[in-house]
Amino acid sequence: MREDFEKERLAALAARRAAEFEGPDHRSLETRYGPGSFGCHEALHVTNLVVELLERELVGHSAVLLDAFWYGKVRETQALLYSAYSQAGQDHLAAPLPEDESSGRGSCH
Repeated sequence: MREDFEKERLAALAARRAAEFEGPDHRSLETRYGPGSFGCHEALHVTNLVVELLERELVGHSAVLLDAFWYGKVRETQALLYSAYSQAGQDHLAAPLPEDESSGRGSCH
């Protein structure tokens, strides 16, 4: 299954790269979304929101509490997403700010 995920990711990345320079921002995906960038910070923020949403809306939901399998899967999902958030956060904080984001606007970390 992980191979399927990687194939899917690479296909989506190839499509994104094909459209990379169509908009007004002609910087590379790595510059706009790689660790240390505002785009990476934005993805981290959204990931944290989803982890919190799972906690607030699903973990304690009566339908979820009634079903051990469902509850376990919600908790597993939350743990996996938080693990991804933690790793991406470490990479983000360890990266230098991209040159075009370090001047005048303060740190995006």
